[in-house]
Amino acid sequence: MENIIIWIQALSLICGVTYMTLQIFQHKWMWYFSIATSVTALTVASTNHEAGQWAPLWAQVILNIYLIVIAILGIIRWRKLDGESGGQLHIVPLKRKRLFIVLAIIAVGAPLVSFILSKTSDPAPILDGTSLVLSFVAAWLLSRSHIEQYPLWVIANILIISVYATQSKWLMAVMYTYYIVTCVIGYINWKKNGVVVEE
Repeated sequence: MENIIIWIQALSLICGVTYMTLQIFQHKWMWYFSIATSVTALTVASTNHEAGQWAPLWAQVILNIYLIVIAILGIIRWRKLDGESGGQLHIVPLKRKRLFIVLAIIAVGAPLVSFILSKTSDPAPILDGTSLVLSFVAAWLLSRSHIEQYPLWVIANILIISVYATQSKWLMAVMYTYYIVTCVIGYINWKKNGVVVEE
């Protein structure tokens, strides 16, 4: 079983690297690789064991189910934005009201989810819970084409690396390390080449 999980981690790494590379350029195929990455990462998180006991990384399980849904919504949403931007890389400005909502969700959601996870078998509830909330918000911002997603992804990915490192899931840790690099590159590319479109 352990060998199978290593191969699934490797597949997740390949799909994840492809997904994040395509995201830098806002290529529409990124969403399909996002789905493949989430399915494989979901398998790794849901089959996690610690000290011989089944110990799913519940936040990562929930996150990857959510990311599959967000990817489907992103496919639909970005078709519209592609039309509005003439096929160019598009950025939708984040309104102040939406920004306040995002910050409130993080401020309330991170401690709440961490507390809930502390009552489960999750081996890293604070890291897992905080990364879950940040990733939820960042994924939604990405689906709406807000550039502000990138700083949230960086923080979330650092936490996720810590979660997988504590469980010796090294290929997953490598994938999320690559995600941080592509977040920086993606932010620079979006900022430099993005066409601003209104919702």
